[in-house]
Amino acid sequence: LDLMDDIHAFSTLAHPERETVERCIHPIDYQRLQTEHLPQLHDLLSRTFWPGINVEDALQFSPERCTIVATYKHLVVGAALLSSPNETYITYLVVRSGWEGSQVATKMLYLLLQQSPQQDVLLHVSANNPAMLLYNRFGFKAEEFIVGFYEEYMDRESRASKNAFRLRLRR
Repeated sequence: LDLMDDIHAFSTLAHPERETVERCIHPIDYQRLQTEHLPQLHDLLSRTFWPGINVEDALQFSPERCTIVATYKHLVVGAALLSSPNETYITYLVVRSGWEGSQVATKMLYLLLQQSPQQDVLLHVSANNPAMLLYNRFGFKAEEFIVGFYEEYMDRESRASKNAFRLRLRR
């Protein structure tokens, strides 16, 4: 969005003779996972984590209770998924590159936690993932450090830590 603002400002300055066009800013929409989100979501997950992630089965497990997808117009900019409506384990919380700092992850996590207000919530997070700060703000506490947790999923050359913390939000 900042890039689009810069392009619009440059165009206005470079061509003062042209009529200024008003920019439309669209809201970010938070909704349950739907079939049309899957191609973009799979691409986002494979770019962020590792190739081959398939979350299609989340459509069968009450997506209204265990998924949040953030879209800007028709672009999937983030997603948060519980493993199933019966378990309160966050399998993925992801935000599209370039959307960091936009509070999308904060809003998705808040909405996801509202789905199961009485139960503890668990997740694993890479030891060097900046999302640890977000989880700490919500009250998640580290219970265990697991060496090599992501070893079989990640590329050997990846700079991300293959070690993980298991975090719990007690309720």
